[in-house]
Amino acid sequence: MRLTRSTLHRPVWASASPPPLAAAAAAADRRRPPSALPTGAFAALPVVPPGDEHLSVSLRKASRVRADPKIRNEAARARHAAARRLDALAQALCTPLGAWGRAFPAVDRLHPFEAALLTLTLGDGRYEKTLARLDAARRAALQAGKDAAAAAAKTRGKADAVAAEEAGVAAVSAAWGRGGAAALDSLKDVAKALRRLPTVDAGAPTLALVGAPNVGKSSLVAALSTGEPAVADYPFTTRSVKMGHFYVDGASHQVTDTPGLLARKDADRNDMERLTLACVTHLPTVVLYVADATGLCGASPADQWAVRTALKEAAGPGAVWVDALSKADLLVDDGMLEAGWEGRGRGVGGASPPSTRVETGADLVAALGPAAVPVCSPTGEGLDVLKEAVLAAFREQARRMEAEAAASEAEEGQADAP
Repeated sequence: MRLTRSTLHRPVWASASPPPLAAAAAAADRRRPPSALPTGAFAALPVVPPGDEHLSVSLRKASRVRADPKIRNEAARARHAAARRLDALAQALCTPLGAWGRAFPAVDRLHPFEAALLTLTLGDGRYEKTLARLDAARRAALQAGKDAAAAAAKTRGKADAVAAEEAGVAAVSAAWGRGGAAALDSLKDVAKALRRLPTVDAGAPTLALVGAPNVGKSSLVAALSTGEPAVADYPFTTRSVKMGHFYVDGASHQVTDTPGLLARKDADRNDMERLTLACVTHLPTVVLYVADATGLCGASPADQWAVRTALKEAAGPGAVWVDALSKADLLVDDGMLEAGWEGRGRGVGGASPPSTRVETGADLVAALGPAAVPVCSPTGEGLDVLKEAVLAAFREQARRMEAEAAASEAEEGQADAP
């Protein structure tokens, strides 16, 4: 499923003075190394046939090569035809293999987010090993074809030429059977798995909703999106990921509900958690951290604070961050929020340092600070304030990207100066 097209028809959250969001995305594009690919490389992967079918097609193509009628000597004509057919077999078999192999980009040319998805989907090293096996099989089959064609060209009589051709076809087929067919079948499976991956537009600013499992991220994705959020099925996950779109100042933005993180070491994380970390690490992401101080989500306030710290580290110091408190109505009932909280979140003051001790829900509310936005998705209370906070975050992200692009261009200008 491609997620680059929005189903939206009307802009929301519009403002009177649009910031240069599109220019910021273009600036990020300019900073990409010339050899790097944009996202969407997997959607362009070729469709390759099964290994046995490819051999059969190659044999049929080679069989269409006819003897040259201009050669009068029967033995010479048979020699020439046998050598040409064997050469044609090798070319029909191996030329597409080279083209298919080149159509699969090197990992270091992939967008970092898609490189991370590749590892999550296939495992570490499978992609490179599959391409290496295919290239080895191509070279083996090509050499077998060349040797067979050379042997056929050296025969003396017509019968010898026919026998040499049969032996050559058997040799090329055997070389292909020793690993070529299996390698092409593996490449077919790899391409199929990668083409299934949803395509995220890395040029479009992305709002990533993050947090522990079951804290209310999915409800906020639906509330913030214009239109029904699409479902992105990553084959390595056991759940779906929702991806919605909305407009800010006339520019399309993505909002994604990432898989929840547990409070544990990175080495112990599953692929769903690694997908979340890849999103905040490699996409131009504004991070919306969602906390459930009631504890009804199953994650303790202490664990949720640990998750926030881990996400902060993954996103890096340059990430633009917004904190939200879900289930605000219950927080009032539990005495963690005062009545009339709907205006909260417009205050100043960031969250406490990661070393802050958090044990209770009240500790978590206090640690997130007065800028954290309480929301109640079922009633819609607090959503307007949250949208204002997200809009301000995107503008700040655009400002930073523009400044970074200007600094980069200035450095390049100084380097090019005589």
